[in-house]
Amino acid sequence: MRKWSYLLSGVLIGAVVATAGSSFADQVKSLVGEKVAGEYAVKVNGNSLVENAIVVDGKAHVPLRAVTDSLGANLKVDGKTIQIESSNTSSSKQTNTEVKTSSGKYQGWPASKLEERKSELEKFVNDTEKDKENLQKSLEKYNKLREEYSGNKKMLDNLDSETKGTEEVLQEAETNIAKYKTELEEINKAIASLK
Repeated sequence: MRKWSYLLSGVLIGAVVATAGSSFADQVKSLVGEKVAGEYAVKVNGNSLVENAIVVDGKAHVPLRAVTDSLGANLKVDGKTIQIESSNTSSSKQTNTEVKTSSGKYQGWPASKLEERKSELEKFVNDTEKDKENLQKSLEKYNKLREEYSGNKKMLDNLDSETKGTEEVLQEAETNIAKYKTELEEINKAIASLK
């Protein structure tokens, strides 16, 4: 889970380096190779994201794609500019291929944006399901270790703590999978309404 967060954060930092002006790029380039000092859980409108923010050089760097997706905003990198549009402003720039008959969150989205969002969500579901499998394997490992160290109270306390933390992250992953699948259903309906 953390490796994925680091990878996503690295991609985000890379995107910022590739798209920012030279003075800002120099500032961001100075972060390359810096040690990650910690992580923050990220909540958007009360919902936790799977990806964590990382702390580098005393500053938190959030996973921009995950934040914009959770807000229903569109993120686009255009040359040296990162464009973020909320669904309210993007619906005012509709094209001829927009969704006219669907209702809900994706009303007014062009077919190309729906397909793009669908692939992103499918990737999120696959990645989160892989994380979930790894978490379940960790819980199985903790149970085996619990049997092995049944007489060692300190080790059992550590295992209990690890188990609790892993179960919380697993629950969060299951919640996110359900959320992503629900959103995929909405997108599929919106795409079907175009045909």
